[in-house]
Amino acid sequence: MKIRTKIDRLINIPDVNLRASASVYLDDVFVVHGFQVIETKDNTFVKMPSRSFADKEGNTKYSDIFHGLNKAAYEAIQRSVMNAYQCAVEQSQNSVIEISAVESEDEGIDEEPEADLSMQ
Repeated sequence: MKIRTKIDRLINIPDVNLRASASVYLDDVFVVHGFQVIETKDNTFVKMPSRSFADKEGNTKYSDIFHGLNKAAYEAIQRSVMNAYQCAVEQSQNSVIEISAVESEDEGIDEEPEADLSMQ
């Protein structure tokens, strides 16, 4: 089976553990949305797509709606998402453009001339 992952969105919000959302394509005929890359102080991991529900006491619980049926399948999906995430982070870091103070000055930029609104 061919597993391909697309990072749908990178997230960089302070005090939020969610770092990315992803979609996994299986043999380019099925797609599963809702994977999340979570970063804690101890590690970074992939959270499977899940749904939330309230138990009998009213506590919010989560149940995976997609998961591997064996350890090898689970690990292959985890690796695919983490590899895509690392590539997306590296690519976003490489696309940073810095403008120095000299370049940011308005030197050489001509302002548009004021329009002549007088009636002739």
